[in-house]
Amino acid sequence: MDLSKLPIKDIYDLVKEGEIDPLKAIIVLKEIEKKAKEYKSKIDDIALDEITKYGREGTSIDGYSVSVRSAAGRWDFKHISEIQDLEKQLKELKEKHKASYNQMLRNLTTLGEGGEVIIPANFKHGKDIIVITKNK
Repeated sequence: MDLSKLPIKDIYDLVKEGEIDPLKAIIVLKEIEKKAKEYKSKIDDIALDEITKYGREGTSIDGYSVSVRSAAGRWDFKHISEIQDLEKQLKELKEKHKASYNQMLRNLTTLGEGGEVIIPANFKHGKDIIVITKNK
């Protein structure tokens, strides 16, 4: 289904032309996104049953190729104490360098236990985003 061929104005064009308040448009799009995720989640199992009728190669519908593949597997190292210990050390090391960054902001230098200078971690600030929460 080609959404661009639907006989409705694009919401972006409506905002751009001043026909819709951009904040209201963001709220509407957020609600559409939420509902789309909810409906997709509800339909996924039914669609998976349907696509398996076509075999692993799948089928083509409305210009889209639809097929089945296995999601990536995950490795689990929680039972390996050596890895757990190293991950804990890495976390502590990262925290030390984060703290050095915070000290640097106050024009202070952080020294390690042996008197060595702790190099501050780099910090990249996030961009401003719009936060939408529904009032109760």
